[in-house]
Amino acid sequence: MARRFVPLLSVLLASCGGGSDASTEAVVTVPVAAPTPTPTPAPTATPTPSASDASALPVESGATAIVFAGADLPVRTTAYIVGAATHFSYAALAGYDPDSVVRRFTDSGIHAFREDLFWNALAPDWDVDGAHLPTPLVTFLGKTSARPLYILNNGNPWIPGASPPVGDVGQAAFAIYAQHAVAATGGRDALYEIWNEWNRNAVRDKPVLVGPGDASDYRASLYYAPLAARATSAIKQVAPSAKVLVGAAGDDPGWQWTLDVLARGGAAQADGVSAHIYNHCTSTANRTATEAIGRLGTLHDKVASANGGRDLPVYVTEWGWPSGTASCSVSTAKVATNVPQFLLHTAALPWVAGSWYYETKDSGSDPTNIQHNFGLYDANYAAKAAQCAFADASALIAEAKAMAVQTVDGGLTVIRVTTPRGLAIVAWSAVSGRQGRVTVGGTAAYTSRTLCQASGAATADRSITVGEMPVVIDVPNVSRLGVNARLL
Repeated sequence: MARRFVPLLSVLLASCGGGSDASTEAVVTVPVAAPTPTPTPAPTATPTPSASDASALPVESGATAIVFAGADLPVRTTAYIVGAATHFSYAALAGYDPDSVVRRFTDSGIHAFREDLFWNALAPDWDVDGAHLPTPLVTFLGKTSARPLYILNNGNPWIPGASPPVGDVGQAAFAIYAQHAVAATGGRDALYEIWNEWNRNAVRDKPVLVGPGDASDYRASLYYAPLAARATSAIKQVAPSAKVLVGAAGDDPGWQWTLDVLARGGAAQADGVSAHIYNHCTSTANRTATEAIGRLGTLHDKVASANGGRDLPVYVTEWGWPSGTASCSVSTAKVATNVPQFLLHTAALPWVAGSWYYETKDSGSDPTNIQHNFGLYDANYAAKAAQCAFADASALIAEAKAMAVQTVDGGLTVIRVTTPRGLAIVAWSAVSGRQGRVTVGGTAAYTSRTLCQASGAATADRSITVGEMPVVIDVPNVSRLGVNARLL
């Protein structure tokens, strides 16, 4: 239940003195010592909300009162990772230029990248010095401090039984590859992900696999789980502090495949579960950040029970929405609001370790090709509609000391934030075509702005209308903040 702050009132009690009747009769005056005056207590001032308290709220019918102090919010043990996918392993085909990517990372607040590390780049001669790594990737590494997430990926036709590695010989060879990959790329606090969408591409040109699969299909979880466990163990032997992620499933309704991998011990030594989350080919109404976040929550709720009681953080290693003209494309206006909603909301969930947007730039320029149009930037590195809000959201996440999120009226998202200046609220409507309203408590000065826009003047009633693009309400120099929030 939300609490409102009510100032305590000190009530002063005055004592009443009595008088005596005068008399005309003669009296004998007996000198007595004058009584010592009783000091009159100094009046106690009535406490009022100070400039550091903006929690007093007016009664607003139908609104939800949200009151918090900075100390109320959970503090992350590790910073949320804001990343994006790159394709330096086939840079010429996808048009990835190291210098251009470095500049776009700086402009967008991207601090990590996800890149393929193909098995045959390090084999068959087990190149532990990384000399066979793609030249564009090596060049990029020399120009950036971004944290790598490497995908240990693809079968190896040079090794019998390793394409895909489903038998003992192939999986043993893959584990050795994983060790040498770490030796060739370590030293940057790198993360490693075991394969990419095994449930879709361990074997290609087959109908989409739904669920865990069975022994007749190499894409089944029963083949991936021992590979993931074996590779993770091998990595930990040579680099105990290396972070290893398991999962990375493609379309996985109900997370059946991923959860079966966990149940089979695939993540017994892993540091996190990686998830890919897309909805651009669902119904138009479901192509939203809210739908994607809801499915992530379903996964998180089941990780511990599937993983033998051991909970793991979720790493969202692919997410995004494609523009263009294909049937599964999403309008640029919708992508522009989906992106900051997803980024901010997941950053406020302590069980999400980070996310990598797919992808940094468009991999082509054909608007009818869905795979060409996922980028924050177009094929020529010009910013697309979502880039500004992505960068703004990333900056908010970077400066936040703590964040917590809640939903009001089934559609108004409200994030409470502590900042170096004081407290803040980030809010948006998750319901297409509807707005919300946030009323700031107390009398302290505040500013409000929609992402990528200038701050607006405070209103007389201290109310701010919010739409689908997140709005930031910044209240500096306060220790407590209250707002009334409602979906209109």
